[in-house]
Amino acid sequence: MKIRYFTLIGVWLLCASAKAADNLHNFEDVCPNLSAPDCSAILLEQQSEYARYSTDWYFITAHYLDLLYETTNLKPLKNLTEQYLNSGHTHPVTFQTQLYFYAAKAFDIYNEKVKAKEYAKQALKLVSATSESFPNPLRMVEIANLEMVFGDKDTATQMLNRLAQQYRKSKDAKLQHEIYGNLANALYSQGQLLESIPHRKSTLFWARKLGFTDTITMASGNLARTYQLIGQLQLANDTYHDAISSFKTEESPNYSIFQLRLAEINTALGDMQAAKQHIAKVKFTKLLPSHLTLYHQLAIKLELNPTAL
Repeated sequence: MKIRYFTLIGVWLLCASAKAADNLHNFEDVCPNLSAPDCSAILLEQQSEYARYSTDWYFITAHYLDLLYETTNLKPLKNLTEQYLNSGHTHPVTFQTQLYFYAAKAFDIYNEKVKAKEYAKQALKLVSATSESFPNPLRMVEIANLEMVFGDKDTATQMLNRLAQQYRKSKDAKLQHEIYGNLANALYSQGQLLESIPHRKSTLFWARKLGFTDTITMASGNLARTYQLIGQLQLANDTYHDAISSFKTEESPNYSIFQLRLAEINTALGDMQAAKQHIAKVKFTKLLPSHLTLYHQLAIKLELNPTAL
């Protein structure tokens, strides 16, 4: 799982809400070069072969949850994390931390703020305890991420700046990707959009070093969204097109979100024909709640029937 600010790195910008954390699982490690749907099918098949709560089951399930998170499939992620948390079973601490973290982000996106904050509190408690016993910079990024979403943004920014300085010479692509991605999101959350752009570019650089398609598309999408928000619409348009060209499947929720943003951008640019082409590619059922209003607003502006798209 990659640490994103929901990003970890991406749903904050994609939903104007929050998204990120890491128990060091990354679904693309176990099925490289496969599309997310193909990887999902393989992981679910493998999961069914192991006894529930066995070591192998936890390994596969942790990567499956990461896949849901990284591909913005938040509804099933919300349901699964709550199911596992309420199972009555004592999970390994790393898996329990992952569950709390994902649950906090997913419930926050679906506007269940009380539950989200409680899950975040539990995640922070476990991450902090683990970090004290086993110091790890990625754990510190997790703490900063939780602080950013549910605590004090200034504190989170200071923590991430210290990490960026401390590990500035590190060649660890995963660590650098997480530090700069979350630092960009921290600045974004405080309205410092221009200041976040160099860190967005660094995030994309390290995402390319990692070489994972979903990581690259998310980093590109976040950079594009930032360009859009500062009024650099042509740059945003071009960067979103770069991001979309990397998708292996149109079933990804982010594919529809990016197409929706392109429809919004081209409407603002006055290219209604291009806007209509992009909104026609949006799969309504793949959108997050925060995007539905924009979808309907654009459909009306473009004189389209949303139910017919």
